[in-house]
Amino acid sequence: MASWILVPCLARLRSDFNAIAPSRDRASDGSVGDLAHQGTQSDHNPDETGNVPIRDADRVNEVHAIDIDADLRVPGLSMEAVVQFLLGRCRSGAEKRLRYIIYNRRIWEASNGWRQTRYTGGNPHDKHAHFSGSYNSSLEASTASWHLEDIPVALTAADKNWIRAEINKVDENVRTTARTNKEFLSDTEKDEIIDRTAAALRPEIQELSRRIEDLAALLRPSATA
Repeated sequence: MASWILVPCLARLRSDFNAIAPSRDRASDGSVGDLAHQGTQSDHNPDETGNVPIRDADRVNEVHAIDIDADLRVPGLSMEAVVQFLLGRCRSGAEKRLRYIIYNRRIWEASNGWRQTRYTGGNPHDKHAHFSGSYNSSLEASTASWHLEDIPVALTAADKNWIRAEINKVDENVRTTARTNKEFLSDTEKDEIIDRTAAALRPEIQELSRRIEDLAALLRPSATA
C-alpha cells in the first residue's frame, strides 16, 4: 500500500483531464516529489512526512500537487486553453480548490488574486502544467467536477468544411424548392416563396456563420494578461 495519497480534489482534476483528452501524453505527469523535491519545501511532498508549506488538519499523508503533461493530443484543445479556463473560474470564485498554477514560465496564485507573474524557478514548466491544491479539509476532499468539458474547442478544418457543406445543403434546398414549384406557380408566386423561405432560413445560416467566426477566433493568438 502506498504511504501517501493524492488529495481527492486533484485526483478528480487528473481524471477530468483524462476524460477530455483520453489519448493525452502522460510522460510529464507527476504527483509525489522526487529526491530534488524532498530536499525543498514543496506541495509535491507528503504533508505528514515531508517538507511542505502548510500542515492541514487531518492526519492523512497527502500530496497536494500534480503535474499534467502539456500535450493533450486533442485538435483545437491546448493546455493554455485549459489553464486560462481554470483561471477564469478561480477569479470568479466558482473554483476555490487551487492555491496556484504554474505553466510555461508563468505563475498564478490565489494569494494575489490570480494575477499572472513571471515564474523564475529552475523548471520552466513548458512540458507540463503544475496545479497545487488547497490544504483546507473540505476543499481538498471535494471530488466535484472541474467542468473541463465546458472548455470551447476550436474547429478543425474538417469541422469547418462540414459546416460549410451543411450551409450549402440549406441553400440548395431553397433553390430546389424554387425549381420544383416553378412549373406550378407564376413568377410572382415563385419569387414570394423564395423570399419567404430564404427569410426563414437566413437566421440559421447567419448563426452557423457566426459560430465559424467565433470558433476560428479562438485559433488566433491573443495577448495574455
